[in-house]
Amino acid sequence: MFSDQQSGEAGSGNSGFSGRRPWYGPRRFGYGYGPRTWQGYLVTALSVVAVIIAASVARGTPWFYGVLIVVVAVHLVIIAVQRPR
Repeated sequence: MFSDQQSGEAGSGNSGFSGRRPWYGPRRFGYGYGPRTWQGYLVTALSVVAVIIAASVARGTPWFYGVLIVVVAVHLVIIAVQRPR
């Protein structure tokens, strides 16, 4: 009836991001998304490093909270752009 691309079923290979494999995908257990490729793991690792550096330099200041907001926003944008359509 519908091809995989038209139906947008999970696992159809239609990543919504120029046909490439998405960096993040739904977790097998629990809620949320997790890294699926080396790019996703790299972004996650760099985010953890940025938060650790910000925590050691400016814990409790508005600058620290700004870094946290940017890190979360970057992850949400990447996930939103790559979601299957």
